[in-house]
Amino acid sequence: MLKKLGITLFIVFGMLSQSFAAEKGPYEVVADTTQELVKVIEDARSYIDKDPQRFNNEVRRIMDDVVDFQSFARGIMGKYGSRGYYESLKTEAERAQFRDRVIRFTNSFKDGLINTYSKGLLGFNGNRIEVLPLADDVDLSGSVGVRQDIYGERAKPYQVVYTLRQGSDGAWKLRNVIIEGLNLGRIYQNQFDAAVKQYGGDIDKVIDNWTVAPQEVMEKAAE
Repeated sequence: MLKKLGITLFIVFGMLSQSFAAEKGPYEVVADTTQELVKVIEDARSYIDKDPQRFNNEVRRIMDDVVDFQSFARGIMGKYGSRGYYESLKTEAERAQFRDRVIRFTNSFKDGLINTYSKGLLGFNGNRIEVLPLADDVDLSGSVGVRQDIYGERAKPYQVVYTLRQGSDGAWKLRNVIIEGLNLGRIYQNQFDAAVKQYGGDIDKVIDNWTVAPQEVMEKAAE
């Protein structure tokens, strides 16, 4: 179960890991990174038993390049990570606490995601991957969805759509992922909201007890 999810998510994040040159659009970034992704996995087979941390570091490098972790994390936090909520705070102490929580949750989310999905990555065995071209009239001024079909053991491919947005530096970075119709960002946001209720509104406890493997995603990826 974890292995299949790890393979899928590594492809999702890893396929976007090459340099984000401003002249490259979201489709080109996805397509051009395929060879690098396969090489990272194949190279790891020769050292993973002796140096698993090296592989974890490679995964971190790839995801650091592709994912806008803070934007992703703040979206998951909902109002507790929103600009509007920040601006509504009255004191500098409250704002400092807000900033600290965003940083701590971003780091927890990032570390958990990397550690969880790196465990299943070596199960990738040369599956065929197809990136579908964007429509000629696609609007590149906002968020753009890039669809990818990942062929594996089952008859039909896994369908992944990831949302990228271009930053002020021209780099296209990942903001959300939809796997087989499941919106990962929304699932994590629901998970965060449920934890807020569980801990009686104590956001620090929510952050301290955060985990990144929603059961709904795990079960769907295992089908």
